[in-house]
Amino acid sequence: MEEDNDMITAARKIAQKFQQMAKYTKGRRELLDLGATEEKSEFSSMTDMIKTCKEIIALTKNIQKHADMISKNCPDKRLVLSLGNSMEPMGMLSQQLNIIASVKAAASGKYNEQAEVEADEMLTINAQNLMKS
Repeated sequence: MEEDNDMITAARKIAQKFQQMAKYTKGRRELLDLGATEEKSEFSSMTDMIKTCKEIIALTKNIQKHADMISKNCPDKRLVLSLGNSMEPMGMLSQQLNIIASVKAAASGKYNEQAEVEADEMLTINAQNLMKS
């Protein structure tokens, strides 16, 4: 049953993509702080991380679209209100992720490594907040 639920499938994909982002960010932090010699990540570049952010945003929109369809067809107003309240932070956090990813894409390579890693961490934290919502 869960396999047929598009919202659950999208949420699982978001969780997987978040794990990839966290792993990439942790690897970059280790390179910077500990002088590690190798990144332990599925990403080969910052472009991959930004692409993943955009994929998370698209998956979030998919969840919101399904939630809207459910709301329109649900006769229980309390459930509609609860679903709407659950979706509201998701939309705001998705927008924040979009803004941060866009700024990161525009500024990539223009700052020192410390600033780059901090920007990666901001993206990852925002994605984590999105998962919590």
